[in-house]
Amino acid sequence: MKNLLKPCILLLLLLYSCVDPLDLKIGDEARQLVVDGMITDEPGPYTVRLSRSKPYASYHDRKNAAETGAQVTIADDKGNQETLQEIAPGVYQTNPDGIRGQVGNTYTLSIVTKNSERYTSAPETIVPVPTIDDLYFEVRSQQVLNEEDVEQTVYVANVLLDTKDPAGQKNYYMWKWQGTFKVSTQPWDYSEKVRGVRVPMPKDCCEICWVTAPTDRVNVKDDRLLNGGNLTHYLVTQIPVIPQTFGFKYHIEVKQLSVSEAAFDYWSLLKAQIETGGSIQDPPPAIIIGNITSETNPGQRALGFFGASAVATRTMFIQREELGIPVSPYVMPDDCRVLSKSTTVQPDFW
Repeated sequence: MKNLLKPCILLLLLLYSCVDPLDLKIGDEARQLVVDGMITDEPGPYTVRLSRSKPYASYHDRKNAAETGAQVTIADDKGNQETLQEIAPGVYQTNPDGIRGQVGNTYTLSIVTKNSERYTSAPETIVPVPTIDDLYFEVRSQQVLNEEDVEQTVYVANVLLDTKDPAGQKNYYMWKWQGTFKVSTQPWDYSEKVRGVRVPMPKDCCEICWVTAPTDRVNVKDDRLLNGGNLTHYLVTQIPVIPQTFGFKYHIEVKQLSVSEAAFDYWSLLKAQIETGGSIQDPPPAIIIGNITSETNPGQRALGFFGASAVATRTMFIQREELGIPVSPYVMPDDCRVLSKSTTVQPDFW
């Protein structure tokens, strides 16, 4: 059971544009093509990532996971198309001023691998998305067990939104988000153990960095119980209130997407498999098949999904002083650039 649940988690990480490669232990179906891509009505460029599923033991062999040398094309139903450029191993991208997603248009992804295998996605149509009427947060406490199995209280900032669902039609939503926070570390206090003794080895750089926290879970919803009503107080994500994230302030950008029914079904199944731990008596989870089929071998399908969506975006800052609880200073005696997804370049919006 564990060997099958772990691949689902790794699939989620890949499909949310993380840099780690996908690793699927799927027996006879190993080495399947894995596709991650979407076109939206936001300005490009748009990115499609291709890789191959691999045995679990080879997870850390990152270079071989990427599917390089492919011809990747996005086309719409109006005769427009663009062949993407491979900007990194397995990462294909349109030109910033190239093809642009438009509401009402239908888009298809075509792939020809370096081994002359041909794959095509099912057509995806961009439908309108309502605006995010309000974006706000609430701090809540939670009881958790620490490493010593002692219950303790922690705090999270629940990011919530309000939107209005259009009446008289089926709507399917997905939410993505990206957080950014500033950290201040102490590289001058850095030290290392030498023969069991901690020896000071101060670093010259760097104290101030900005860290990006990308989408970390699947968040989808349909309007089956909502049609035409107001979606209020909807939980987008939770931000841990800890010294690292709230040493200064926290910026979050939330994107509301209007996905297709097929995309909703795909992400819902993936979410259910990831969130359901199950037991050894439960049947193993099924491999979730996306919307990419093989023209070379009609009986074969790729993993992953190519989608098309309109996007509504809203941002906000959460100030440390607004949390209503004290936040201790962040202590990390090291170069702040060692933190994952950190940079010393201040974002334009900060």
